[in-house]
Amino acid sequence: MGERSRAVLTLGRLDIEIIHLDTLAASLTAQLGDQVKVKAADLATRRAREAVARALAAQKDAEFTLAQLEARITDHDARLWSGKGSPRDLESLRQEIERERVRRGSLEEAALAAMEVTARTERDAARVQAAVSKALADMNTGNLSRVAERTDAHARREATARQRAALAAAMDPADLAAFERIRARVADGVPVAELSGARCEGCRTDLPTAFAQRVRREVAPQACPSCSRLLHAPN
Repeated sequence: MGERSRAVLTLGRLDIEIIHLDTLAASLTAQLGDQVKVKAADLATRRAREAVARALAAQKDAEFTLAQLEARITDHDARLWSGKGSPRDLESLRQEIERERVRRGSLEEAALAAMEVTARTERDAARVQAAVSKALADMNTGNLSRVAERTDAHARREATARQRAALAAAMDPADLAAFERIRARVADGVPVAELSGARCEGCRTDLPTAFAQRVRREVAPQACPSCSRLLHAPN
């Protein structure tokens, strides 16, 4: 392979590397900007806290109702034991105390059940928070790695771009112009193809043997007559 053909091949490889590094950096940036996990974590945490708040409110309501009933029973007991009032009124008061004590038993059970719900909800919330904290920590660790990878990709891209610019400046102007013209024309942006035997690997076309021999013999790079890519023949 002549030096001019080798320069064209190298330029094509550098362009492919630049495209790869640009794609890699864009992918890493997209991953850094993806807030789906953060939003899911926030939602899970918020729902767990809301569940705890509801449980605590229900527990406080049950405890408040029970406390009111306890105060009323205490007051009625004091009135009953004072003996003040008619026998009929005192009997009615005694019956009322009995009903309130029955109701107190139900309220005590409700208050205990509410406390158990609160305790269970708080345990669930703690598990959710621990899982969320771990997920976010893992994500942050991953982000640190992605930032480092992206920085490295940018650095390699800049170095490759400098190498390409130096090579382009040293190339035959006609070869460079042909390279850039073909690159703008082909769909994949890769204007160089390997000649394997007598086949262009860019368009998979079998070329005449005499033309393939000329590609290997000529100093200047030759274009595939089918896809126009510049052909290079491995030594």
